Amino acid sequence: MEKSLIKVKNLNFKYQTEYILQNVSLEIYPGEFVVIIGPRGEGKSTFLKILAGLIRFNEGDVFYDGLNLLNVNKPDLISFHRKTSFVFQDSALISNITIFDNMALPLRYNETYPEDEIQKKVVESLEHVGLQDSLSKLPAFISMGQRKLAALVRAILVNPETIFYDEPLANLDKPSERLVTKVIKETMKDNMTSVVITHQFKEFEALVDKIIVLKDRTVYKVGSLNEIKNSKDKFINSLLE
Repeated sequence: MEKSLIKVKNLNFKYQTEYILQNVSLEIYPGEFVVIIGPRGEGKSTFLKILAGLIRFNEGDVFYDGLNLLNVNKPDLISFHRKTSFVFQDSALISNITIFDNMALPLRYNETYPEDEIQKKVVESLEHVGLQDSLSKLPAFISMGQRKLAALVRAILVNPETIFYDEPLANLDKPSERLVTKVIKETMKDNMTSVVITHQFKEFEALVDKIIVLKDRTVYKVGSLNEIKNSKDKFINSLLE
């Protein structure tokens, strides 16, 4: 039996006195495209950031390829982050440096790429998504769709094992939505593991291996695309409308 890449056991996350997530358990396997859905306020973004090692949690275990992120030490956390990328809902580009430098930042941080190779990778990747004219611009001077594309390129450039996406299609016009979807689909050709929060998962139906439904701060249902789409559960059906 294949070993899970991500394994969550009895995860609890509390902010001050309120539980945001309670008793969450699940497994994600290498190369899977996993979509997380649920009503607003159910802790989806918090859960994704915990899986990505961006938020420390209170109780339980979150394993990535055998590494427990609970109380993980700094060297192991850095090693983990070099294997993964995160695409933020608001793109999270640094406002006072150019698009080129935003893209180059994780490659420079990695310290294994010479500068001429960094330049080549960044330019080619931005050309691939039609952003070659934005290289020297600051993020404020390109559109929201272009910022989202740039953030996506930045995540992919480091060739991660896993990418975590927080609402990658949110607030995009249709042309930008189609281009972002196309780029995400291209990453799956390399057997990359993807964990995606989205209210527009129909755009990814051809890719979806598993859907995780959150309700009442925990996992309500895990199933295949067909199992979720054909569910008779009124709550699940309300999420698909």
